[in-house]
Amino acid sequence: MVGAIGCHSIDRSVPHPLEVERVEVMENFTTNALAYGRDAGNSIRMGSEVLWVFGDTFTWTDMLCATAAWSSVSTPNQLYEPVDRYFSSFLFYEFTPEEIAYNESRNPPECCELGSSCDAENLYCRCPRDADCTTRIALWPGDLLATDDRHAYHLYEKVRIGSAPYDFEHLGTGLAIVRRGETSAQRVLGDDGAPLLLFGPDEPNFLRAIQVREDSTTRVYLYAVTNRQGCDVDIMLARVELANMLDRESYEYWNGSGWVGALTDAQPLVRGIPGGLGSVTWNDYLQRYLSAFNDICTSGKSLVLRTAPRPEGPWSEPVEADLSAFGYGEGAYAGQIHSSLGSGDELIFTFYQPIELGIGRLRMGRLHLR
Repeated sequence: MVGAIGCHSIDRSVPHPLEVERVEVMENFTTNALAYGRDAGNSIRMGSEVLWVFGDTFTWTDMLCATAAWSSVSTPNQLYEPVDRYFSSFLFYEFTPEEIAYNESRNPPECCELGSSCDAENLYCRCPRDADCTTRIALWPGDLLATDDRHAYHLYEKVRIGSAPYDFEHLGTGLAIVRRGETSAQRVLGDDGAPLLLFGPDEPNFLRAIQVREDSTTRVYLYAVTNRQGCDVDIMLARVELANMLDRESYEYWNGSGWVGALTDAQPLVRGIPGGLGSVTWNDYLQRYLSAFNDICTSGKSLVLRTAPRPEGPWSEPVEADLSAFGYGEGAYAGQIHSSLGSGDELIFTFYQPIELGIGRLRMGRLHLR
């Protein structure tokens, strides 16, 4: 499965400066499912439709770690998706029997039941620390990469989650395949029959990606957040031909001045920036790559934008788009630009806005460039 759907060729025209004119609030997402809270919201266009992949999804019967829905290009915030008899969404990824057994053995854990005699100061449901009884395995979505007009690769991160705030243990980066019209993905398997991990637990989580057409070849550039020190992070960069994404030996890594074959020789693309680069897209109006990001490290009140002439940079100083028109901003995250919905001086973006008790909703807006 190879192709150039969603790709662009590098244009070295004189760039337009990055200046924000205004931010416009768009209508909230609607769906036929009883899903009252979703985050993430990565997207890709297939024909006249847009596939949306969400992270943690709260339904009336469960909390699902990833779901998906479709919309038309003309009305991107009107979702439609298959539902079960309770009108709940379906899980996007299929868990392995081992992953299911791990989660079921800890839900609900005996040590977390009411009346249990546990350490009252422990964040893990007042359980003994050596029990670690509220952890769960989750599969969280990354970016999508079209391979033809009916299929797309989808990067995902496997994590072990505890109940303490931001207690996430990276277990690896995998790849799944999703087909047009479907809301479930097939995880790519390795030779041993287990889900293939492109990158392991001790390697960067390459989840953000962009396709670029270069010299008759379609390459994928992948970005990872590493070396977190509070809010400040470094960004690593890898690349591979789209046709070779399943071959780990085909990947190359940026070392600060060129491309090398060993991840151990890689160096950060960007050092010590708040939060990260977020989504990376090509913008025809700017004639530059454009990154967009927000999370608690930006107070959630602005969408932080940067530009670069090439995927490896150099990346500009940040320009902020004010999100105050959306109301409360503390704790907002997952801000990103959707190239599937346009790439001119008017761009569509989304971000997750908390409402109460950890539940929130995905918001959509239009960014007007000057």
